[in-house]
Amino acid sequence: MYVIIVGCELIGARIAKELADLGNDVVVIERNESKLESLSTDFNGMILHGIEFDQDNLVQAGIEKADIILALTDDDNLNITVSLVATKVFNVKRVISQVIDPSRRYLYELLDIESFCPINMGVNSLLSKLDIIPVEQLVQVSSGIELTRMFVERKTPVTVLEIYNRTHSWVSVLIHNGVSSICTAETLISNGDLIVCSNHLRDRKSLTELLVQED
Repeated sequence: MYVIIVGCELIGARIAKELADLGNDVVVIERNESKLESLSTDFNGMILHGIEFDQDNLVQAGIEKADIILALTDDDNLNITVSLVATKVFNVKRVISQVIDPSRRYLYELLDIESFCPINMGVNSLLSKLDIIPVEQLVQVSSGIELTRMFVERKTPVTVLEIYNRTHSWVSVLIHNGVSSICTAETLISNGDLIVCSNHLRDRKSLTELLVQED
């Protein structure tokens, strides 16, 4: 896989190293030379010093053969610009962008940019571990679709199909008494189960109300 990583912050440097070690062709673009120092000396990839969204730099990085672009700078405006240039100008099939300010997540949604927000993911994970909320967001895919993990606290069992009909959310994985299984429409979800769902952000409330408290 040919991967271009734009931005060499902590996440960018770490994922660049991991991808390169797995045998992928990796190019890192960063305008700040000091940030490039976070890449280890044994980084087995290409480093390009320059402006992240400059088309000449992207061409030099090999964007025309890139399988994926990761926009991982510490600036939302830069990440959005890189994403739009990659998709609209160079027709890159897949671009994933990091959201820095959670309050600007809606911009990525409006522009149909696949994104993830480390702050939201970290907060949701921590709240889940503290048992303050029953739902942990595993990842937000795009356009408001997310994968969530939930502990069920519902006395009356309910089928996956009924959950879908009532919340527009699909339970894909069930962990019951420590045993994991792929769900079907007829799979029964009961109290104490751990489930993984695909759902829209707007449906999370109805999903929680159905599976964490009785009607």
